[in-house]
This record gives sequence, structure tokens and C-alpha cells, in this order.
Amino acid sequence: MLLKQKEEDRYEMEEQVLTNVKTSILPYIEKVKGGPLTPHQTACLEILEAQTKKIISPFLHKIAQACFDLTPQEIRVADLVKNGNATKEIADILGISSKTVDYHRDNIRKKLGLKNHHTSLRSFLLKLS
Repeated sequence: MLLKQKEEDRYEMEEQVLTNVKTSILPYIEKVKGGPLTPHQTACLEILEAQTKKIISPFLHKIAQACFDLTPQEIRVADLVKNGNATKEIADILGISSKTVDYHRDNIRKKLGLKNHHTSLRSFLLKLS
């Protein structure tokens, strides 16, 4: 019983770290990348982004295993949906159009067997984790 609780606590902590990094750090890195930067600043920012993604990659790998038939972009969209982001926010974060986000959400629903069901995609994704 204690081992099970420890495993659940560890998984919950991993999810919190992943969510915090994706909502608190990565969007700001993307915004800074869009501004005028010196070559040195660009290099530092690329290192910062790579190291941040390296830190969270084990968590993303677990999500990918749970949803093995989703494309990498669908995994990113699903993760943002699970975190409560709206379609427009997801589009801004990923640098894609809202229609593309809707397309990915529709594909995710199909692959998870939620098409023509009155189940919230976010609720379903939260249950998966």
C-alpha cells in the first residue's frame, strides 16, 4: 500500500513539474525568441531551451507511451488541452492556427475513441494520467 502511494505521489509530482515548465517557462522562451537578439543571446536562449526540454523529456516520454498512436504534435496539443489551455492559447503557444489545433483535437478524439461521445477531451486526458 505504501509503495503504491509513493508511486502515485511521484507521478503527481512529475506531472506538476511538467505542467509548470510548459506553462511558466517555455511560453516565455518562445516570446523572447521572437524579439531582436544578438548572436550570443540567441545561442544562450537555444541552450536554455534545449536544457529545459532535456529536463522534461522523461515526463513527455511517459505521456507518449500512454498515447502511443499520437503524432508528436498531437501529443503536444493533448498535453496543453490536459493543462486547461483553450484552442487559441494552444495555437499561440505552438505557433499554429486555431483551425490546425481543432484538426489535431479532432484526430486525438478519433484515436482515443471519443468521436461522437459527449465526453470532454480534457476530462478524458486527465483520467489517463
